[in-house]
Amino acid sequence: MEGKGRCGQCGGEASLRCGGCSAVHYCSKDHQRQHWSAHKAQCWPFTLTTDPGTGRHLVASRSLQEGQLVVREAPVVLGPTADSFPICLGCHCPIMEDGFPRCPRCSWPLCSLECAAAPLHQAECAVLATDTKGVAVPPGYIKTPRYDVILVLRCLLLQETNPEAWKKVRAMESHAEKRRQENEPHTEIAVTYFTKVLDGGWDEETVRHVHGAIITNAINTYGARREALRGLYTTLYLMNHSCCPNVTIRSDPDGTVYARAAVSIKKGEPLLFSYLPPSDPLWRRQGDLTSLYYFRCSCERCTDHTELGTYFSSPLCPQCSGGFLEPYEGGGRPWSCPECGEEKPEEEVVRQAEEYVQRIQKDSTNMEAALQMLTDAANTFHTNHFVWLTAAQMVLHHLQDTTTPRTLSVRRDLWQRIIGLYQRLEPGATRRKGVSLFNAAMVEKEAAELQMATLEEKVPSKALEQGLNRAVTMLDASIKILELEPPASTELRWLEAARKMREHVFDLIATNSGDAVSQ
Repeated sequence: MEGKGRCGQCGGEASLRCGGCSAVHYCSKDHQRQHWSAHKAQCWPFTLTTDPGTGRHLVASRSLQEGQLVVREAPVVLGPTADSFPICLGCHCPIMEDGFPRCPRCSWPLCSLECAAAPLHQAECAVLATDTKGVAVPPGYIKTPRYDVILVLRCLLLQETNPEAWKKVRAMESHAEKRRQENEPHTEIAVTYFTKVLDGGWDEETVRHVHGAIITNAINTYGARREALRGLYTTLYLMNHSCCPNVTIRSDPDGTVYARAAVSIKKGEPLLFSYLPPSDPLWRRQGDLTSLYYFRCSCERCTDHTELGTYFSSPLCPQCSGGFLEPYEGGGRPWSCPECGEEKPEEEVVRQAEEYVQRIQKDSTNMEAALQMLTDAANTFHTNHFVWLTAAQMVLHHLQDTTTPRTLSVRRDLWQRIIGLYQRLEPGATRRKGVSLFNAAMVEKEAAELQMATLEEKVPSKALEQGLNRAVTMLDASIKILELEPPASTELRWLEAARKMREHVFDLIATNSGDAVSQ
């Protein structure tokens, strides 16, 4: 590839660029080879581009295969989520009960007094200690938004501890002026706290930018004990959003994020991940994107009135048989049936669905009640609708430990349908697919075990063999996906379980065929 720049090896004028990432220039092939040992750790398969409609964003600099690593990145800052139960500021260990120790200097919760001297807490402790009245100090074992200030403080401290990272945080989008105009309450609280309570010398504009940059760009992760954390990443934030993403993101307990291609991606295509759960309905997604990120999504899913043929947010038309109410592109207008023209205000569509979800969560107290809610949802919404999905997940929760022929049949059907639905909303090698395949395989294994236990004669069963073979196929696919987990991921437990189940299924297959020999 050609271009103009300075050689990564010698600093001279260069007309060649790295063919892998397009980010580094070279004056010769020889200098490129010499520089490879230093460059290979940063030679990721993407480049930064700018578009008038979508701004700065990353695109693939070469074709990527499903599962291929796109980038591995550690956070420049990591800390608790804004609304959190008490968590240790020295090691991020979750605090599980009241009566926890507090830092002798700043009074914030710790898991032990030893963590008062932890490197993570040292710089912030001196600043937090200037809050002499304990205005923001968490009062006890309750979930509190007071933890919102911690990541802001850790970002502000980058000015001294990591100036290069601070420059990148300053370059992040923050929508600070829009949040100021809206008088966004969490931002206003942070501004008051950092400029009037703490003695850190920060001005209002800087605090507004940092707080807005966190809201706009932070990525949620989980620590070693499943504690909820969030961090800022100076490369990942440049990926744009799509409700039908082609990149999947997973993390290690230390906050290091691994972004992989969920599907095959062609050279030049944008790298996209979902800022929001793909299992949210249209109005939740668009509402959150508008209020948090100040844009409406125009991805292929959001601009398709049927959401890629799933009707994930569409209720049945109350007037005609087989029709569904579809949204107006842009929102705010009545939803209408393309078959008969029946309309319903958007707020009524939203109210009906959200109230139904609340009923499911409240009234599905046992298996039969959950099954009835599932039937009712199918009669009111499309059978791919998010309300139906909520009811199906509730049914699976109640049936997870039951292995009668009836419940196994229900579980098998629901997992097959859920896997198919997720593949349309969130295609490719995602953790959700890997875990769902594992659960579907579990049903096949349990069905085979039940059949083997009830056979009057120990003779080979063709149906049993087919079910076990389906389990092997699903487990193979599940394992292939779960092997993409980061090396220290807490979710590797699913991979271990899938491998053990696969061994057990082969034992069942051998038992079934072995009976045939003994006969």
